[in-house]
Amino acid sequence: MLGFIRASESLGSHLVCPTYRRCQLPGLPRCSPLLILRDPTRRPRSSRSEPSIYRPQYRNEMQYGNRDRFAERHAPRPGRGTTCILEPGQADLGDHKIPKAQDDRGDDIGAGPQVESLEDVKRDFNAILRDGQPDQVMDAMLDPRFESLVCLMPQSTFVEVFHLLSPAYFIDPYREIHRPLHPSAVDVKQYKSLESIFDEFANNLSAILQIRWAGGQPLGLAEYTHLLDCARSMGDAIMADYIWHTIREDGMVPDSQCYNYYMEAKVWDKAYTGLEKYRLRMTPYLYRKRRFFEPNPGWQGYGTAARSVRKEVLQIFNEMTQEGTSGDTTTFVNVILASSRVGHMQGIKNVLHTVWNIDVDALLEQVDESMLPEVTPYDRSSPLYPTSHLLFAVAHAFGTNNDIPAALRTIDFISSRYDIPVPENVWLELFERSFVLSRPRFGPDAERNAKGQVSYDFLNSMFETMTAEPFNVRPTIEVHHILAKTAWDRARLSEFKHHMEAAYDLLRETRKKRRTARSIIEAYLGQPQTQILRSRAFADAVHAYDILRLRTMQQTVIMERLARLLLIHRRWVGSQNQVWERSLLPQALEEWRDFLPESVVYHTRGGLVEFDGATSWRQRNIRSHDRVPVRRPAFGTNIELDDDANDIDDDIFWDYYRQSAPHLDLSIPPLRRLFEAVQEDNVSSTYDDEAFLAEELEYEAGELEIPRVGRAARTPRQRATTREHQAGEADEPITTGPGPLLWA
Repeated sequence: MLGFIRASESLGSHLVCPTYRRCQLPGLPRCSPLLILRDPTRRPRSSRSEPSIYRPQYRNEMQYGNRDRFAERHAPRPGRGTTCILEPGQADLGDHKIPKAQDDRGDDIGAGPQVESLEDVKRDFNAILRDGQPDQVMDAMLDPRFESLVCLMPQSTFVEVFHLLSPAYFIDPYREIHRPLHPSAVDVKQYKSLESIFDEFANNLSAILQIRWAGGQPLGLAEYTHLLDCARSMGDAIMADYIWHTIREDGMVPDSQCYNYYMEAKVWDKAYTGLEKYRLRMTPYLYRKRRFFEPNPGWQGYGTAARSVRKEVLQIFNEMTQEGTSGDTTTFVNVILASSRVGHMQGIKNVLHTVWNIDVDALLEQVDESMLPEVTPYDRSSPLYPTSHLLFAVAHAFGTNNDIPAALRTIDFISSRYDIPVPENVWLELFERSFVLSRPRFGPDAERNAKGQVSYDFLNSMFETMTAEPFNVRPTIEVHHILAKTAWDRARLSEFKHHMEAAYDLLRETRKKRRTARSIIEAYLGQPQTQILRSRAFADAVHAYDILRLRTMQQTVIMERLARLLLIHRRWVGSQNQVWERSLLPQALEEWRDFLPESVVYHTRGGLVEFDGATSWRQRNIRSHDRVPVRRPAFGTNIELDDDANDIDDDIFWDYYRQSAPHLDLSIPPLRRLFEAVQEDNVSSTYDDEAFLAEELEYEAGELEIPRVGRAARTPRQRATTREHQAGEADEPITTGPGPLLWA
């Protein structure tokens, strides 16, 4: 193993991907380490900071402000000392004042401002840092009250505190919740977009670094590594580029973790937000759209052809090996994903064969695995021992390149030979990629876009396999959403209703957890001492509740979309077709009325039925009442009304609570987060059934003949695949996949 690591210096990109051609990135202008904002054309939405810096466009020359003038503008105000008060010494806080003291009812105690002592400030700040609650630490680092402390904090202390502001806490939960939500659905519901969450986090980090820089505090490799981790989590290659450029200009030597974060930011550039998250599958159309140097909206992020992300990642990898930095499994995972982004299947296979001696082609051809060569042996402590991260990369790389059989065989082979269990996220990725490949294709490129297409039965078989022994994957609401859409395509009413009801059961579970979390917060708010609202326990409770509140929102949106699909289908086939219009349709309207607006339209054999009510799909709140949406008992069913049917919906509940408790100090960050409400406006969106179907049923860009509602209800025929022209460069072929597949 040690010998392999020493030899890894020569494991360059020419071995992993023989078609690699070395190219130099154009020189970037010297930039401040503070230029980490996301897109400057979007208005910063952070309520906690207002940094007046702008993020430059990718590799464009820009004029940067004078560094001395910037430092002078953000230096501590006159009257403040320069001695760090976290160390021995005194610091003058100048004329800093605190607001009037208030009792628990919000009434003033005494008159006039009170000067806060240095010891009080130190005690409060140190208490927050000792608790280590990320939200409280973020608020403290941005609080003008503690600016002198942040400015002059020892670097070792600052690094430890800075790492508390982790993307695993501030980014990842929201990224997961937003993943199944279409941007138009988020816009109609007027929820905070994922882009604005990314912006707020980056802006806050930028504001903290401004304070440090103004005090003359240099940034070290630990801080830059954390910033690269944040860029990786947000899929922000521009931010990563400028951080990397600053690392190089400051003469620092990045370690393998820095390289891995940088490569991952490139590979996932803008792949989590907007329409781009739906455009990861490699097709000739996608390859063409991503090759432009100024891509259109919806096609931003990583590029192909002359803008090839594979070339960029290979250059980074080559620099890494030339510097003698050994790569690990994550390093080669990034190379695999970079090759998949441009359809370079041979590059993926080369990495697997060179590092782990896994021959994918032989796997697909050889039925008897005992005839295959042994994998490269690694100790479990080796940095090159395969991980679940590698399994996910294989699922994503082959899945987005239309080769599910290769993904399944390779994952099974790695799992058995290296004794790695297949985790849930890998199964869910395989399932999602199979669903994308099961969609019917339309338009002039239908045959080419149908490469790798799998049958609906294949998708159902995968579901049965992953939910059975020994995997026991618990289906998420997204899985039931996918299977319901498949049943909708096949006009299978009973199957659609089964998955819709299963999805509702998951919503009900989440809603119970949210109700428990809300009761904990209500208990805190009922305490006579308001100081408890500034405690770590209360901040943790608000964070846990907020995540559950957003997850409930996500699942409610999915249920509303399923109810809409149920209603607009023109022809449910099967044994129940005769009674659909006269019995089952009225029953469905009654049963799912909380997930339908009062204004609905549906088709019958006799014509079009339209209800004109107070609410519509174009509004944020489609319900005319203030209760949580539940499944209602209908005539002829055995459904029992849920226990929480009379509970007030959370958004309305907190609005009522705030009106009944005007003494609450909303300047306390957890309270501000708790009571932030989305105000509904009177502007209706242009959100018709055709646009809804195009996004809900996953029709891809470039398919000019999106089927109408009536056509979409027909069971699609599987199309054969044909050989296609290889677009782009010679080293980035887009290979064709197999035709219709069976589960094997």
